[in-house]
Amino acid sequence: MADIINHTESGNWITIKDASDLLGVSERHAWNIITKKGIETKKLLNKHRKKTYVLQADIEQYHRDEQERQRLEALKPDPLSEMSERNSEIEMSERLSESQRPLSESGLALINKPKALLEMVRSVQTENKSLHKRVVKWRVTSFWLGVLGVIVVLMMIYYITDISKALSEMSETLSERDRAISESQKALSEMSERALTLSEREKQALSNLYEQGIYTKELENRITELEKGQTNEN
Repeated sequence: MADIINHTESGNWITIKDASDLLGVSERHAWNIITKKGIETKKLLNKHRKKTYVLQADIEQYHRDEQERQRLEALKPDPLSEMSERNSEIEMSERLSESQRPLSESGLALINKPKALLEMVRSVQTENKSLHKRVVKWRVTSFWLGVLGVIVVLMMIYYITDISKALSEMSETLSERDRAISESQKALSEMSERALTLSEREKQALSNLYEQGIYTKELENRITELEKGQTNEN
């Protein structure tokens, strides 16, 4: 339903969309017609916002004028049809004049026309053959280009896959090497701890032996003194 705002002085005011519906065109086309024809517009408030309105009578009048113009143009004779009629008349007159010529001239015309037609047919056939050869060549070229493209893509896929596999193997080798180095470092750490433990034990043993040697020497000295004392008493 058209969005109509009634005004008693001027008539019914409708939106651009309703005007485009009446004209059977898009809103942009309707706006171009309104601007080009200088149809009166007015900004009116509608649902808390302003819209552009035009008089329904102006749009209907333009629509009637446009239909009348199209009807008159349809009634006008077509220049192309007139030209074709003139050409046909000229051709008929030429044929009549040729028929009225002497027999020798008409015979030459009849002989020359098939030759020209034959040459035209031969030229068309030659062009068709050349065009066919070009089409075949283009198809063959396109086919081999497609095959070459597929081969290149497959080679790239194989190359990328091979590189990915080599990188994966290299990564596994590096991880195994890191694991071996880590185990070697762990073994060296354990060996150093054991060596430190052994060295501490050896130091303790040497200290004990040293202390035992000092104690033994003191005992020997005491025994020697006791023996000297007994010898003096005797």
